[in-house]
Amino acid sequence: MEPLGFILGVVTFNAFVRAKEPIRKATIMATSQVMNIAEHAKGAVYGIKEEVEDIIAEAHYENMKRNMTPLDYYQGEVDQQFTEH
Repeated sequence: MEPLGFILGVVTFNAFVRAKEPIRKATIMATSQVMNIAEHAKGAVYGIKEEVEDIIAEAHYENMKRNMTPLDYYQGEVDQQFTEH
């Protein structure tokens, strides 16, 4: 029974050595694809973030306009005239 265990061990080791390179290549390809998908996801998230920031800034501006009194508006024009010259 001992020689059979040794032979099975040699065959298993040989199969592992032969399968190692294709498994490594497949792992590298899979990792590369995951990294590529992650880059695309980052780009999409960045675009969404920019859109949300723009919406928030526009909403803030609209609130400021809505809450501005005529005196505030006039004062802004006066301040603008002094800063331009």
